[in-house]
Amino acid sequence: MFDNYIVEVDEHAAGILIRAGHAFTFHAVESTFRALEGVIFPDAFAAERAALRLLRHGRRRSIRTGA
Repeated sequence: MFDNYIVEVDEHAAGILIRAGHAFTFHAVESTFRALEGVIFPDAFAAERAALRLLRHGRRRSIRTGA
């Protein structure tokens, strides 16, 4: 298991996940994903889904950890 992940969605470098105990903290790379800055996710898949929702639907529906 890795301690860091790069999250990419639709050819965008969304952010970097840094392990924080048993979860991961999101650090935005592109300003489009700034709404996810500091959000804690249980795994890389959950962060990728949130970044994809943010890209496609905007901020209102994007920030839900673990979904």
